[in-house]
Amino acid sequence: MRRKVIVVIFTLLLLSPTLCWAGEVLRCRLENGMRVVLRARHAAPVTAFQVWVKVGSADEDLAEAGMSHLVEHMIFKGTDERKAGEIARAIERYGGHINAYTSYDHTVYHVVIASRYQEKGLEVLADAIQNPSFDTQELTREKEVVIEEIKMGEDDPGHRLHEALFRNSFQRHPYGRPIIGYAEKVKGFSRDEVLNYYKKWYVPENMVFVGVGDFREQELLSRLKVLFTYPSRSLPPRKRPSEPPQKTFRPSIMRADLKERYFALGFHIPGVRDEDIFALDLLAVILGQGESSRLQQELRFKRGVVSSIYAYSFTPKDPGLFVIGGVLKPGRIKEGIKGIIGEISRIQEEGVEKEELKKAKVIMEVDFTYDRETVQGEARKLGYFEVAMGDATKDKEYLQGIFRVRCEEIEKVAMKYLRPENLTLCLLLPEGEAETADPRTIEELVNGLEATSASHETMGSIKKAVLENGIILLFQEDHSLPVVGICSVFLGGVRFEKGGKAGLTHFLSEMLTRGTELYTARQLAQEVDSIGATLRTFSGRNSFGVQAKGLSKDFPSLLRLVAEVVTKPSFPHEEVEKVRGEILAALGKERDKMIPWTMRLLRETLYERHPYRLNILGEEGTIKGIKRSDLRKYYKRYAIPQNMVLAITGDARWEEVLKSVKGAFKGLRRASFPPPPIPQELKKKGIKKKEVEREKKQVHIALGFLGTTLKDQDRFPLEVLEAALGGQGGRFFTQLRDKEGLAYVVAFFVRFDLDPGYLGLYLSTSPRKAEQALRGIKMILRDVRQRGISTEELARAKSCLIGNYEIDLQAPLALASTMAFDEMYGLRGDFYRRYPDEIERVTQEDVLRVARKYINMDSYALVIVGPSSP
Repeated sequence: MRRKVIVVIFTLLLLSPTLCWAGEVLRCRLENGMRVVLRARHAAPVTAFQVWVKVGSADEDLAEAGMSHLVEHMIFKGTDERKAGEIARAIERYGGHINAYTSYDHTVYHVVIASRYQEKGLEVLADAIQNPSFDTQELTREKEVVIEEIKMGEDDPGHRLHEALFRNSFQRHPYGRPIIGYAEKVKGFSRDEVLNYYKKWYVPENMVFVGVGDFREQELLSRLKVLFTYPSRSLPPRKRPSEPPQKTFRPSIMRADLKERYFALGFHIPGVRDEDIFALDLLAVILGQGESSRLQQELRFKRGVVSSIYAYSFTPKDPGLFVIGGVLKPGRIKEGIKGIIGEISRIQEEGVEKEELKKAKVIMEVDFTYDRETVQGEARKLGYFEVAMGDATKDKEYLQGIFRVRCEEIEKVAMKYLRPENLTLCLLLPEGEAETADPRTIEELVNGLEATSASHETMGSIKKAVLENGIILLFQEDHSLPVVGICSVFLGGVRFEKGGKAGLTHFLSEMLTRGTELYTARQLAQEVDSIGATLRTFSGRNSFGVQAKGLSKDFPSLLRLVAEVVTKPSFPHEEVEKVRGEILAALGKERDKMIPWTMRLLRETLYERHPYRLNILGEEGTIKGIKRSDLRKYYKRYAIPQNMVLAITGDARWEEVLKSVKGAFKGLRRASFPPPPIPQELKKKGIKKKEVEREKKQVHIALGFLGTTLKDQDRFPLEVLEAALGGQGGRFFTQLRDKEGLAYVVAFFVRFDLDPGYLGLYLSTSPRKAEQALRGIKMILRDVRQRGISTEELARAKSCLIGNYEIDLQAPLALASTMAFDEMYGLRGDFYRRYPDEIERVTQEDVLRVARKYINMDSYALVIVGPSSP
């Protein structure tokens, strides 16, 4: 045994002279200078690999704007060994995910894959990073794709607002330029320019490899030494111009074809290595993170001047921004801005309470724990600290810095940075709205800051009990992390609604946390935040309910809060009106977002009788008409124990769980549960087409067919078909985006429900390309209907679906929710264990059969949304 240990140590020393263990994290350098950060974690059979390249848009000069992002795209467009599309397909065939993103300071390439396939993931990632071919034709097509992405961002109000805030805040530093670049510059980039940029920055000394998951460190290090052989080169000097201090308030008011009123405030703050970041991060939590935060409570819940509001501290490598943003309600712009300034002033004048600061620290500590729920989350955290702070293990130092912050330090940073002359404010408002917002009036409001300068069953490892009142309880034990997940599900959703009450279920679900017999909405939010937990409600097409997660030491308190909102909602009159306003605002935001808006129109066109045609949020008229009595009636009819499944997973014991659930839900009494009659959709031949004019940069196309149910065996070959055609390696993406450059977003989808769902395709493109894109969609659909999919596509799709299951079910709440939904929908709580076998049994003949059965080119719905023809 002693000899074996010596051999292992000697092998590791050969790999790198800078080997360094820090607790469970291994840090070292390969011989070519590439840094490596590894953490073995065997709780789930999943592995995440990431390569962090320390170059981003802030390292570009103006002529190169957008180059980092374009290189990121091109990395996946083929190598000497793999053609375009094969990189994504090689990962997706095993159920893994491969993707990348570009930020101001770095570019990150990431793979998450079932550990049984990790060697393939490692090989593909190493090949893509080191051997991109930068094929001229692929570059031409990908530039078109990026230009479509730029246009898509121009149609998104949140994206436009972010760009405007950073453009006005950073007038010299490159943080003021969009990461994605500008269409005209992207269009003009040559292959030589792109290749030279890659060679300049993609240097081993400028890269960090991060691995987290089910592997042995010494074996992985050996493979890295073999696979990452890119030769060392010197790095060019970085030339980032500094942003001079801002000396005057900068307002910017924009107008567009929108329903809602978006706002963002940005105050200049230091970068990530400054000692003030700890207090600034906590200040952001206190002001705008969590429903008990100051801005949420005062402006959203009490005054009702905003429908949403948030705050965060953006601390990159160079000085960043303290941001407050959200959506203002109609006629409340001035009042909303004044309210934000007032809350900032109150902290500057009065400081914060010890309990308030303690709660903020708990929230931040819990967030760090939740980052570790998945291997990809932990890899992202380690990579960030290694790149931004120079040491992946400095997360502990960061938390220690958070714990050291005192109340007076919060007041100090608020005074130091949240000053009117240090502020940029951007408003994005609807065109032609009666309420005016001129810069001079807004500046007067901002200057207010200057004043302060059962029955039991076992399904494998899953325990099941039916309580005396009829509640079905499921429990899966897992002690790998000190976290528990809770999901409570009731049948309901739009499936149980009528047109005149559309949105009733969603309205009800929002009200569950807005006051109970014991707590006001604010008190409930404070209770949840005080233990660093999350507790949220949901509603959908077939159900509604409550989801929660927290640390296992707080399980009794968390379960008690879940039971409180499920069994004792009080539906306060004032909260009903607040929620009504928020839903109306959400409907406006939905109309502003083109993808959900287009998909909503598709459902309305596809379904004529079934309630699935209804919008989950409802309609403006129905929401205005829903009364408190409607909410109480719906609740009493459907929130009953015979219609409830409660699933709990994580770090707890069955005996404790069973006893706690019985005590928490003993007040929920049995009642009769007659489900309502549901009109079924009749299949009709013919093409139903809807065209809607919206003055946007792109045309949005959705084509759909009626599908099948969750329990139908046809769902499994349909899922295989979706996996084969969708994703970056699928036919639609490869043909319409990669080869023809017609779209940035193209997605084939299949939706199953308790009653027949739907399947189809969504695509957004430029108006001049719309007809060509639609022809391409139909051509691929006809080909699939005629010939089905290949053997290779079948194998890739199966591996993709099975691998996805292992990735998606890592976190306790994800598993609890899956178990609860499957049990409620008649599949049994252990269905996720049987799912891989069902997928493995699918044949090519099965896929061809369902393609011909459900893809009928003589009977479908088509929605086209876009600008009017010239």
